Amino acid sequence: MKKTLFTLSLSLLLVSLVIFIACSKSINSSSAATNSNPNNIPASITVTASLQGRVVDQNGAPVQGAAVNSGTATTTTDVNGLFSFRNISLSSRFGYVQVVKSGYFTGSRSIISGPSSSNYVTIQLVPRTLTGTFPAPSGGKIALQAGDTASFSAASVVTAATNAAYTGTVYVYAQYLDPTDSNLYKHMPGDLRGIGSNGDETGLQSFGMMDVEMQDASGNRLQLASGQTATLTFAIPQTLQASAATTIPLWYFNDTTGQWLQQGTAMREGNNYVGQVGHFTFWNCDAPIGTVNFSVYLKDQHGNALPYTYIQFQSSVYGTRGGYTDSTGFATGLLPKGQEFLMQVVTECGTMIGGFNVGPSVADVNLGTVTVNIQNAELTLTGTVVNCSNNPVDSGYVNVLLDGLNYRAAVANGAFTLPINRCYLSTDPVQLLAVDLSDNQQSTVTTINADTGTVSVGQLTACAAVDTNQYIDYTVAGSSYNFTSQSSTIGYSNNSYAVTMSGYITYNNSVYLNIANLTAAGTYNDSVYLDNGYAGMITFTVTTFGPIGSYVQGTFTGPVSQWSLGQSTLTGSFYVRRTQ
Repeated sequence: MKKTLFTLSLSLLLVSLVIFIACSKSINSSSAATNSNPNNIPASITVTASLQGRVVDQNGAPVQGAAVNSGTATTTTDVNGLFSFRNISLSSRFGYVQVVKSGYFTGSRSIISGPSSSNYVTIQLVPRTLTGTFPAPSGGKIALQAGDTASFSAASVVTAATNAAYTGTVYVYAQYLDPTDSNLYKHMPGDLRGIGSNGDETGLQSFGMMDVEMQDASGNRLQLASGQTATLTFAIPQTLQASAATTIPLWYFNDTTGQWLQQGTAMREGNNYVGQVGHFTFWNCDAPIGTVNFSVYLKDQHGNALPYTYIQFQSSVYGTRGGYTDSTGFATGLLPKGQEFLMQVVTECGTMIGGFNVGPSVADVNLGTVTVNIQNAELTLTGTVVNCSNNPVDSGYVNVLLDGLNYRAAVANGAFTLPINRCYLSTDPVQLLAVDLSDNQQSTVTTINADTGTVSVGQLTACAAVDTNQYIDYTVAGSSYNFTSQSSTIGYSNNSYAVTMSGYITYNNSVYLNIANLTAAGTYNDSVYLDNGYAGMITFTVTTFGPIGSYVQGTFTGPVSQWSLGQSTLTGSFYVRRTQ
């Protein structure tokens, strides 16, 4: 296998192999073995997860004061363009976030998310400027750029709010997105996945995207009248002309669900695609493609998980696509089947810090653990950790909270080093909490201020008792698993959708128990996800539901499925402290 190595080493890297994986945190909680989707894509479920991100302008500068929403959750970006949602309801396949800011087109992103996961995105806003005008009674043709046009028939426009015929001047704001642009992922809506006319999720290869918005002189939204159509012409990029078919499906972007939906067809005329549309939103000329699931875990040379880091895959056929690692350094998604890609690891600041060749793969692939050698990070935190006897802690970690994002530094021989690729110039507080796993002790929270460079946080003393009573135990397929406060992170979260109790050791060794409407002891039927790939709807028997600060205790049992291994029976028990 040919490798292209920069500052990256591979530990347990499995590429170009026909293997199946089951560590995606978005596995369907119903029987994945019966999924009829030919791409082996799990069906969507609702999960409770967190979503953080950064909004930037066309120059990469942070956008402050942008309105951000995901479902019913809303917030605004801070001075660094950052936003954060904790424990919100998301679709596991199309978790969707939307950004609105005056003077810009609406930005958005769709992600694959798992239960209790902490996800990250960057959204780049595109300036919204007037493209052209035409009189509604006679119609007209608006050119976005050479070869890309929108043509309107006479008397085809109505006021969107009232559906009344509009007879004034139509102001058109439009943008064309080049599918060969390596930065397409930053400013395109959703991502390169959609729902075909058969109802199945599929990967997409774009041959051109166009957004057309119409309004009157007062800014009131206009739309095409019922039964009327407009003609969109997409110039096919030169590098895609050889592979462009004579017909191609059209897809429109649903800005409520964050999905591209197949509707209509465009015909090739020379080196253009021409299609008719009956309403305006983003439109996309896309060829559905076969896909494989991939997963990967990133860590740095100090053994720390590498979160909030962009992984992009470049192909001569399919261009550039990718996504971010979550708070644990884990990423999962879809790749075109049977293609070779150059996988590149890119910091939030846009610096490439590693890469190698992946594929071609014709079945789901686990890329294993990738170790990235980070040099010259914008911020590096260093320090030491001692126990109650003032001896160096040899097995532990330091939790770090900075810019609303959580990081974890591994402690070995009493010391830790945490490089952070931070793209902000401001000085902000950093909160640190050290944990000694050997003695089940933790420090108090220490707060310092930091901006850039190497910052020593000094010595942290882990000498306060950690709650060691919590656990989640289960048995499946003849194997037993145990998550305790001593060996793992036990979590409890609660929002309007469900209570999620979780145990986490590593990205592929964790458990997530979801119980909707949990308010008292009793019997509940809901979902479980195990990071060995099993998932399903099971029965929970809650024997104790104490007040906040006390414990939730019970058992669970039921059938679970792992699509490559089939069905098995899951049994288990839990004892978790309520924190909400």
